[in-house]
Amino acid sequence: MNPIRTSQPSPRRTAWGFTLIELMVAMAIGLALTLALTTVMIRHDGGKRTLLSSNDLSLTSSFVSFSLDRELRSAGSGFTQNWQDTFGCLLRVSRGGTQILPRAATFPAPFDGVPQQVRLAPLLIHAGAGAGGSDVLAVATGSSGLGETPIRVQPASATATDLRLTSTVGLRANDLVLVAEAGVGCVVQQVASPFNGGATQLLSFGGSYADAEIDAVQLVSFSTGGTAFLSLLGNATGNPPLLRLFGVGNNATLFSHDMLQLDGNDTAQPMVDGVADLRALYGVDTSVTADGIVDAWVSPTAAGFTAAELSDGSQAARDRLMRILAVRVGMVLRSDRIEREVVAPASLTLFTDLPAAVQHTHSIATDLRNQRSRAVEFTVPLRNVMIAARI
Repeated sequence: MNPIRTSQPSPRRTAWGFTLIELMVAMAIGLALTLALTTVMIRHDGGKRTLLSSNDLSLTSSFVSFSLDRELRSAGSGFTQNWQDTFGCLLRVSRGGTQILPRAATFPAPFDGVPQQVRLAPLLIHAGAGAGGSDVLAVATGSSGLGETPIRVQPASATATDLRLTSTVGLRANDLVLVAEAGVGCVVQQVASPFNGGATQLLSFGGSYADAEIDAVQLVSFSTGGTAFLSLLGNATGNPPLLRLFGVGNNATLFSHDMLQLDGNDTAQPMVDGVADLRALYGVDTSVTADGIVDAWVSPTAAGFTAAELSDGSQAARDRLMRILAVRVGMVLRSDRIEREVVAPASLTLFTDLPAAVQHTHSIATDLRNQRSRAVEFTVPLRNVMIAARI
């Protein structure tokens, strides 16, 4: 008998791959990861731009604050001790036989709003004379470093090329000196080379800044009344004096200009970009006893404290200059990096801790609000005026 065979079904083939649901889940996870990574990258890029812009503003702030502090702090050095004769005096300077002060033409931009006649003062704020109505700072700083005591010119001793002093100790060849006398004026002269002060009382002039007559004022006119003084400002070839203008020009750039043209250049020199506005206030001792303490911050547009009034040469103007013991500088800085979104406010206000009358609000144009802006303020004491006021 044949055995009974039972039929068994063939094994079912196994299907390989992903189901539609699995594919949709995988795509959803992938999209979520892509979105997360994109968000992280965007935030990282935005944070990086923010950090770079903030660093740029911080570096600009540090550089400008340091540079201006260095220039302003020593304002008045070399001539403040003789302030009764020098403050407000019309400055006359010749270089290479050509008169450079008072100027025959306007100062180069952005200083073309500054008067061509320069009056000597440690610091003057020319309100609104810069680009966009910003202020211009005029700083006069000597670099003598020899006690800064004026030297009396002996009566009737001046000629076209020399004069006699009570002492020439400390003077040397190529020194730039200021000869001043009330009622006559102020002229800058250069000590002839070779010279080394000491026993001699005769001081001869020669070099680029020596001139017998400047702006119709002759050197021989000094000391006829025995009241002329000579102040050492610095040296033309080493440790020179600084008579500079600082102000904002086009493209938010801070410029400076050397009024003495020591390098023979009569153009404004860019210092740093990213400075959109510059404003300044005088720190004034208003006490009756003149105790040498700043009592009020005064705007350069206030009565009696405009640049024209402070430099008119009157006794009242000289007294006010001696009461200006500090300067407070405020700036609006702007980054050159353009962001995708608006990152700057519609305006920034300077000197917010002071009365509203001396505050300044800087409006930021709509097309510039994608660039970060920052308000920076610092105060600089005028140490030469403070010291002279106590003597």
